[in-house]
Amino acid sequence: MKCLIVSADDFGFSKGINRGIIKGFKDGIVTSIHLMPAASEFEDALEEANHAGIREMGAHLCLTGAVPVTNLEKISTLVANNARFHEKYGGVVSGLFFRKINLREVRLELKSQLERIKNSGIKITSLSSHEHVHMLPDILSIFVDLAKEYKIPAMRYPREHKLSGSITINKLYRICVLACFEKKMGAVLSKSGIAYTDNFLGLLDSGNLDEETLMRLLGALGQGCTELVTHPGFLTPEVTRDSSLHINCEKELTALTSDRVKKLISDLNIKLVTFEEFCLCAR
Repeated sequence: MKCLIVSADDFGFSKGINRGIIKGFKDGIVTSIHLMPAASEFEDALEEANHAGIREMGAHLCLTGAVPVTNLEKISTLVANNARFHEKYGGVVSGLFFRKINLREVRLELKSQLERIKNSGIKITSLSSHEHVHMLPDILSIFVDLAKEYKIPAMRYPREHKLSGSITINKLYRICVLACFEKKMGAVLSKSGIAYTDNFLGLLDSGNLDEETLMRLLGALGQGCTELVTHPGFLTPEVTRDSSLHINCEKELTALTSDRVKKLISDLNIKLVTFEEFCLCAR
């Protein structure tokens, strides 16, 4: 059987992204929303979710490109001069490599983010991270500990073995990142008892998931349960200003709500599931 979890990341990033994700959930194939507790429009995201009757989400934790939840004096090694996290993945990697980042501060901040979601009344069904920083071994161990502490049953395990479509510098970079961390992450998760999907898609096409690309991915979907990560939204001025990753968010939203895509899913007998449904089957 082919099961598919369609994840929409960065819920809370902006009001335009929030509205787009809700549309993808209500009118499209999105089955799992991933909430950013360190995002500027976190409260707006909660309001949108409440109106849509959504009570369960994934926790999309941040160590880049957002504003920390914890008091800055307690996590000084995690922030840049502008009182925000480092903007790019490389800042975290270099900080860990040169031991400039304090792992106790990482744990404190990530726990504060989880507490923010927990206090909102949202049930957390999975863990993921902005820019997949939880693939880094030192941070992964903290994620595993927190998943057990908060009884979160599943975690995102990014990996993609088939390079399809056009080859770009971004795709090659992402392949290199996967090659560095993917195997060790799999070993850690296997020992942890935390559930993860059989397959993963969307990292190589992140930010460029149009209708044709989505249909190509669906046509090649493997057996078992696959997580597909997406970034839908409405392209409002603040999205254009704050994130190049979301520049094609409306194209992704169009793909996720496409009648052609829905028909293909039906024709291929692909079952759309949530993380909670997946975890129940995985027990």
